[in-house]
Amino acid sequence: MKIVIIWWTWVFWQFWKKYFEEKWFEVIISSRSTTIKPEEAVILWDVIIFSVSIRNTVKIIRDLLPYIPANKLIMDFTGIKLKASEELAKYTLWEVVATHPMFGPWATSLENQNIAFDPIKAWVKWEKIYNLLKQDGANMINMSSKKHDELVSIVQSAVHFVNLLLGHILKKKWIDMGQILDIWTPISRIQMLILARFLNQNASLYTDMQLHNDYYKESILPEIKNYVDFLEGIINSGNVESFEKEFNDVKDHMWKSFLDKALSTTNIIDKEVRKFLKE
Repeated sequence: MKIVIIWWTWVFWQFWKKYFEEKWFEVIISSRSTTIKPEEAVILWDVIIFSVSIRNTVKIIRDLLPYIPANKLIMDFTGIKLKASEELAKYTLWEVVATHPMFGPWATSLENQNIAFDPIKAWVKWEKIYNLLKQDGANMINMSSKKHDELVSIVQSAVHFVNLLLGHILKKKWIDMGQILDIWTPISRIQMLILARFLNQNASLYTDMQLHNDYYKESILPEIKNYVDFLEGIINSGNVESFEKEFNDVKDHMWKSFLDKALSTTNIIDKEVRKFLKE
């Protein structure tokens, strides 16, 4: 099969071009600046993968769909799935699978990497791609685009909100990282590395995760605001019992086995982090 990756702004295509070429697929990258334009590429290639920014995905799909013949496999790598999936589901001439590789272009293999997928209309071509990804160790997670967007509103959008908040506090209070390095704890050491990883990436991608997930804006953001008000009330009143109760209620929601494993695992990570920081 021939694969074309429609690329606009995001560099994730580099990982996938290398991956599919190593599996003996013929792969081209097509964008506004390449010799073979997307309007031509979608006619000639068997598998069409949209690897474009979240904000542009639906528009680009709409622009190119009139050029796509029947019997193609159309996939997208968009981080927010529902609107793109609804657009693709309108058409019955092709295989359509909405996918979200839950990792970035720095990955070196698919081993134990998560790939969420919504098989809107999955037939022979998708079966071949699916088996290939599964064979190479990817965790293939079948879920609807709606459920996907609900879950990533937490594991991505809310987590990134917390990271940006922490970075904002450091900036707002003019706290130099050298001061933090002198007194940080195991939890803050790991958290600061996560913050640094978060900030050392593409602002456009993380902007889109905040602005284009409707479930996040309608359900999670209001909960964040309400929770800040709730905790502020407890803290300012000095209510020890209420704070401890809230802490333990949240703790009880987590699996005990996961809490124990997380503690032992992060102890190992912190040991490596301390070595790294001495270098």
